[in-house]
Amino acid sequence: MAPQHVAHLKEWMEQMNKFANRADEDGHLFSHDCFGRSTVVDADEDSAVFEYTIQKSDCNFSNNFHGGAIATLVDNLTTAALFTRERKHFQFAGVSTDLHVAYVSGAALGSTVLVECRVHKVGAGLANTTAVLKDKETGRVLATASHTKFNTDSRMGGGSKL
Repeated sequence: MAPQHVAHLKEWMEQMNKFANRADEDGHLFSHDCFGRSTVVDADEDSAVFEYTIQKSDCNFSNNFHGGAIATLVDNLTTAALFTRERKHFQFAGVSTDLHVAYVSGAALGSTVLVECRVHKVGAGLANTTAVLKDKETGRVLATASHTKFNTDSRMGGGSKL
């Protein structure tokens, strides 16, 4: 674990949690719980491990981790992994162009999941990341994912960074 990478990532996660949890007349943003309920366990340059406990709002009718909740978690946490260090590109986190999740095994309400994220390449236009979700108690793989992001820095103008 590299302390500077953990600190940089935690700072970004706090900013995103504040941003995502703000509400307006239409309510909270789509992923308002993701950053506040994810804990940074470890981080290094281009990788991060998060801990996440499955709650009722993450489950399907059978009280199992819902595939859509998994995809949302992967989307948000692989993006967070981009902020393990300062970068020339992706100052505004970008947007998803491709997100593929392979669901390997189920996880029940109340289970704790480790989300291991890795940044493979960051260029001026695209970033490529992957994630592996594991049951913390057993180490069983729950899902694997790949996530490609498009850089929107030039479209964001000179506004404040997220």
